[in-house]
Amino acid sequence: MRRTLRAAIVIGGVLVVLVGAFYVFRAPLLLKAIELAGAPPLTELEAVALGEKEVWADDFYTVERLDADTFAISEPRYFRDVYSYLIVGEREALLIDSGSPLRDISSIVAQLTDRPVSVIATHLHFDHVGNHTRFEKVLMPDVAGLRGRTRDGKFVPEDLEHLGRVEGYAIPGWDVGGWWTVGAEVDLGGRSLTLLATPGHTPDSISIWDRSRNRLFMGDYAGDGEIYAFLPNSSLGAYLETTERLLSDLPPETLLFAAHGGADTKAAPSVGMQNLADLRDGLRAMRDGRLTGTGFWPRAYPINRNTDVLADWIGPGGLSWDFE
Repeated sequence: MRRTLRAAIVIGGVLVVLVGAFYVFRAPLLLKAIELAGAPPLTELEAVALGEKEVWADDFYTVERLDADTFAISEPRYFRDVYSYLIVGEREALLIDSGSPLRDISSIVAQLTDRPVSVIATHLHFDHVGNHTRFEKVLMPDVAGLRGRTRDGKFVPEDLEHLGRVEGYAIPGWDVGGWWTVGAEVDLGGRSLTLLATPGHTPDSISIWDRSRNRLFMGDYAGDGEIYAFLPNSSLGAYLETTERLLSDLPPETLLFAAHGGADTKAAPSVGMQNLADLRDGLRAMRDGRLTGTGFWPRAYPINRNTDVLADWIGPGGLSWDFE
């Protein structure tokens, strides 16, 4: 009897240690698993279904014209289905996110405008800064202590900011051509854009607000589909704070454009402000333990018909609400 009890205690202790180790190293373990699995091959060109306004720019990129001088550039053959957005003014242009490192997006941008182009990333993950070095002027948001990390005018992301190693990409560095202050406007010539801090997905995440056209280009912050709130440096608390602020500050008719393909669309992924209200309500329910997740890790918390938040264990009996 005593021997059985001792064995049970030992086994229980080992399980506690293993669970504890998994919790502490959960993010590196997941990233390593993704790295070992490797990225899926590109989808065959003929198998890609395009949206009504979407056209091939070459054999990798597509372009959708949102209006006369706003373009969504997508990578539909790449399983991450990345979207970058080109905003063209009378004097210059801004590229929001430079996409994955698989191909050279600058050649597509050159087809769409002959104006000088600056580029800014909504955050520092590899599939949003993959072509930064191909542009002469890289803007950086003046948030989260990024300015203090430049060395001789050059910025290099950290490993867990970039995450490129999961697909075998080296971390690039780039010369910073200017710093964009939160709340400040950049005038492209007849068209002004405002930078908003929108932390949650990462601490340094930003969005670009085109006030005159009621559009917010928000990167990986939200949208239709899965919202990644479990990655290193993600914060559910910041997600909720950002969501409440955007709902308070933005006009109700604002359209929000995401950086990855949506759940129910073959067009540039966009949602209305109701989606943000759903996200706010869902995050509050997650915080208060009123919304149950499914799966082990990350857990999926349903927000509405198309949207799930993928998060760490949370709520009563959970491990964390706000973590880094």
